[in-house]
Amino acid sequence: MRRWRASKAPMPLPYLSGERSPHNNPLATGAWVGLRAEHGREHLAYAVAEGVGFGLCDGLHTIPASDPPLRALSLVGGGSRSAWWAQLLADTFGLALTVHQDAESGGAMGAARLAWLATGGDLDTVCVTPPVRQRFEPNAGRGDTLRARHARFGELYLALGRRRTATG
Repeated sequence: MRRWRASKAPMPLPYLSGERSPHNNPLATGAWVGLRAEHGREHLAYAVAEGVGFGLCDGLHTIPASDPPLRALSLVGGGSRSAWWAQLLADTFGLALTVHQDAESGGAMGAARLAWLATGGDLDTVCVTPPVRQRFEPNAGRGDTLRARHARFGELYLALGRRRTATG
């Protein structure tokens, strides 16, 4: 297989079920842009992962700025098993990403903690931060490429995705 650059990967709009944040457009549809005959499975798989990361980044940008500024995030769920995915997200967000011990069950643990708190659990006992398993720092060089591709992703949504909206 010939080596390829991520910057040459096709660009997906992964809106197979619409998009809620930040566009609030449940009728947005998916699309591929820049797809060529030389693109194989590895290109498409990478592009989908990148597109999902861009969608998450768009959602992250809807959160108001905090003081002090956000410097790191924690990754939970099944994706936390993949160091490749965690690094892609850290590079996409431009933020450090922490994966804690047993992060793959983080969603279920969060729900269990909320239930425990609702039944009288003590905040300091219930909400103990698990030990860090791995930390991913953003790669500035890769981040530059991803920022340019993310900007293109946004332009494509405006050109293609917003044509069909719930309001018209």
